Amino acid sequence: MKISYDKEIDALSIVFKEGKVNKTVEIAPEVILDVDSKNRPLYLEIIGLKEKFGKKVTDKISVKNFDFINSKKVVA
Repeated sequence: MKISYDKEIDALSIVFKEGKVNKTVEIAPEVILDVDSKNRPLYLEIIGLKEKFGKKVTDKISVKNFDFINSKKVVA
């Protein structure tokens, strides 16, 4: 899993698994989920994070392109 936050465009992106996108679904306003042919989530993007979670929360975000391997080891 890869997580990144772009402060300039105020968007949080999560890559669950690399793959071919079969369908893109807007699950909420400005919350977009890409799924594969078996409806497994591949990519999630939240646009306008400050508006949705508040400036206090987004100012504390320091996640930038973390790779999570086996949910135990973190490589920056």
